[in-house]
Amino acid sequence: MSRITQVGRVMVPVGDQDAAIAFYTGTLDFELVADVPFGDGERWVEVAPPAGGAALALVPSR
Repeated sequence: MSRITQVGRVMVPVGDQDAAIAFYTGTLDFELVADVPFGDGERWVEVAPPAGGAALALVPSR
C-alpha cells in the first residue's frame, strides 16, 4: 500500500473570493499564486504560504 507523502492543493470553499484573498494575503502573509478568469465570471484563485507547502484553492461556495 502506498502512503501519501505530500499534499499539493486543498480546496477551501469561500463566500467571497476577494475577501478571502485579502485575508490570506493581508493577515496570514500568503502569496497569491493564481487568479485566472474563466467561463461565466468564474475564476480560479490559489494562495500559498511564502515558504511553500500546500496551496489553497479558494473556490466559491454554492
